[in-house]
Amino acid sequence: MRAVPIGLLALFLPAAAFAQDGVMTFRAVAPKACGGLCPAEIVADGLIALDSADTFRALVDTLRPAPIVVRLSSPGGNLVGGLRLGQALRDVGANVIVAKSARCVSACVYTFLGGVTRRVAAGGRIGVHRFYDAAGDNDDFPDVLVRRTIETLTGYVGKMGADPELVRLALSVTPPALRYLDAAELRRFRVVN
Repeated sequence: MRAVPIGLLALFLPAAAFAQDGVMTFRAVAPKACGGLCPAEIVADGLIALDSADTFRALVDTLRPAPIVVRLSSPGGNLVGGLRLGQALRDVGANVIVAKSARCVSACVYTFLGGVTRRVAAGGRIGVHRFYDAAGDNDDFPDVLVRRTIETLTGYVGKMGADPELVRLALSVTPPALRYLDAAELRRFRVVN
C-alpha cells in the first residue's frame, strides 16, 4: 500500500467538510487485569485521515513489546488512509475489536480487515458501501481509475484473508446508504476470524 497511485490519493482526500476535530484519535488505555504480558489497548475513534497510520505507528512505538489490541470506532473517512491504517495494524500484529454500540463503516471496514484477529461484539456494527469522492465529483471518475481502485481493494481484501466478494457487495450500495453485515455475513465474507 506504500505505492498508491497518485490518482487514487487525489480522489479520496477528505472533503473540507470533515472538521479537524473529527479526525481519528488514538489513545492508550490501561488494560484490564491480566496475567503475564498484558496487551496494550488502543482506542481508535473518529474519521480516518490520510496520515492516521503514521499517528498510530508513533503511538505503538511507545508501547512495544506488548501485544496490541485496537478498539475501533469510525464513520469512515479517507479510503487510502483506511488501507494504510489497515496495513499498519497488520504490520504490528494488532488484534481489532468493534465493541458493543460502536460502528465501523465505509473506509473503516478496510482498516478493520488489517487486524490479525478481528472481532465484532454483540451490538457492534460493520457497514459497507461503494467508494466515492467526498468532494462530490463521482460522475467524473475516469473508468481506468475506477477499475484500478476496484483491483486495489479486491487485492487488499484477499491479502487480509477476507473474501474479495466483500468488495462486490460494497460496490452495490450507493452512498450515503450503508449495508450493515449481519453475524452470518461477517463470517461468510471472513470479516471476522
